[in-house]
Amino acid sequence: MNDFMRPKIKINSLLMFIGLHLFCMGLLGCDKSSQQQQSEKTSSTTPIDIIAADLVAVKQGYLQQKTTFTGSIQAVNHTSIQSQVSATVLQVSADVGQMVNKGQLLVQLNNQDNAARLAQAKANLAAAEAQATLDRSLMDRKKRLFDQGFIAKLEWEQSQVEYKAQLENVKAQQANVDIAAKAAQDAVIRSPISGYVTSRQVNVGQTIAMGQTLFDIVDPSQLEIKANLAASDQGKIAVGQKINFRIQGNPTLFPAQISRISPVADTVSRNIEFFARPQTSLKQLSIGAFVEGEIIQQGNIEGQLIPLASVQDVQKNPFVWVVRDNKIQRVNIDVLQLDQQQELALVKGLHADDQISLVKFTPQQQDRSVHIEK
Repeated sequence: MNDFMRPKIKINSLLMFIGLHLFCMGLLGCDKSSQQQQSEKTSSTTPIDIIAADLVAVKQGYLQQKTTFTGSIQAVNHTSIQSQVSATVLQVSADVGQMVNKGQLLVQLNNQDNAARLAQAKANLAAAEAQATLDRSLMDRKKRLFDQGFIAKLEWEQSQVEYKAQLENVKAQQANVDIAAKAAQDAVIRSPISGYVTSRQVNVGQTIAMGQTLFDIVDPSQLEIKANLAASDQGKIAVGQKINFRIQGNPTLFPAQISRISPVADTVSRNIEFFARPQTSLKQLSIGAFVEGEIIQQGNIEGQLIPLASVQDVQKNPFVWVVRDNKIQRVNIDVLQLDQQQELALVKGLHADDQISLVKFTPQQQDRSVHIEK
């Protein structure tokens, strides 16, 4: 064989080797693809194992309709004590946190001027009463003289007029005494109710002005809830209606009853204000605490009760995974009401014999048969 033929033989041998290698690789790939398809086919026909505890039966029932609200706790009886006069403080007899009784002395003001005015008014009253007594005696004496014919009728009538005028003067002086006595009494400030002092804004030696607030007092024996509700929900509340509420920082649920409702909405917030009386006693430290609660409606919505955890995409397109006809099915539902406290959802769109799955599945697992392990 010639030397120039040897490279061609080598090249042909190399090409045959490469072709044979590619052919073998193709056969191997086809075999793997066939195995994968067989595996997928076997996987799609194999039942999915589900534990019976992960399935919940559909129940027919209802949830109470509730409307949420926020508010605070306040005392039914509370007052702000203000000064009726301008004076200097001589004595303060109460402080924040102290229990005071109705009529107890709180503040003593400097009332020297008022006391002097009262004494002067009483003196003027006494003088007017003495003059009235004298005019009455003169009137009676002239009546006897007129009856005996010693004086003219005009003189007797004039004595009557003078006596009546003096009686009116006595009334005027009595009014001055009352005014002065009231001013003197205003210098002694007493508590109008029994309760606890929650605020003190006065000190000894301080000069206070008329109308200035001195104390705030609350009576913790009677508490109520003050809350707001959107005007659009005004048809959902009525006097006597039951509510449940929680105090901030306390997980306990307390019952209450609506006692009164404002007839007008707030011009700024457009909310309706209402008040409710707690049905159980609350601690006095709850005054001013923030509360949130629910107004329980009279009517109830009926539907199908399922666990809230089983509902997927509850806000947009709610659905659940169910075992129906022994297969996994994705079923779209209508959510009627949610109860976060009881972790329940009231829905419609399910069959009575559906079993709700608490386990989430993938779209590829839909229509797969199931095997329930007890």
